Amino acid sequence: MELPARKSHAMILRMIEDLVFDVGMNHGEDTAHYLARDFHVVAIEANPVLVAENRERFHDAIEAGQLVIEPVGIHDHDGTATFWISDTNDDFSSFDESMGSRGKSCHSVEVECTTFSHLLERHGVPYYLKIDIERADRNCIESLPVSDLPAYVSIEAHEFDYLLILWKLGYRQFKVVDQMRHNSTLPLFSNENWLSRSLKTACWYADRVKNKYRKVKHSPGASGPFGEETAGPWLPVEEVAYNWSHFYRGHSHRGNLQKRSWYDFHAKL
Repeated sequence: MELPARKSHAMILRMIEDLVFDVGMNHGEDTAHYLARDFHVVAIEANPVLVAENRERFHDAIEAGQLVIEPVGIHDHDGTATFWISDTNDDFSSFDESMGSRGKSCHSVEVECTTFSHLLERHGVPYYLKIDIERADRNCIESLPVSDLPAYVSIEAHEFDYLLILWKLGYRQFKVVDQMRHNSTLPLFSNENWLSRSLKTACWYADRVKNKYRKVKHSPGASGPFGEETAGPWLPVEEVAYNWSHFYRGHSHRGNLQKRSWYDFHAKL
């Protein structure tokens, strides 16, 4: 599914309206969601075992031209690099050995790598860019062309710098999304007083039980909804930075983020 060569800005916008990049495909939970919504998908995955698994799982979509799987890692250069695969949780696998070994046991493989710029040149700029590649995420957002940006971006909230890079690119509306709450129908409480903190904790446990024991739309660990599907209002970067900074620094009596969860930044152009 390689898109036609770029000819004009208007044509680019028309071509990318149904294109999603799933950078960090893992077991394909997010790709399945995008395909179900009739998007064309370019999925990037460095782990060769998961590439084989997903090629079998999504055989029909690949044959129909709706899905392309790129079996590469995203790096700052083309060629090969050492990739550390966790033996206990493949979500942890990374080019950073300290990330890959979080499950206490990991092994290394050499994988083919490419720059994110080359994937954009090959497939075009997507409508939505999802990034979850364990500390290599920066290689993606730093490669985005200012003149042709995705309408929506999500990226695992590892570093405050990610917000600043997205803001510098031109994004002005943001969310920090709780990855535990994709299937939640419970309200979001703040951390600013003891009662709301208590209610927040109760809701967190209720959501965890729901994710574990009930059939849910979005698998725990998946990036989940995007764009206007995400919960809550779009906010200025300062408000998102306030919430995330207090969470990251362990100040659990401020903001509205649950200290037990993990988060993605979402940005809207």
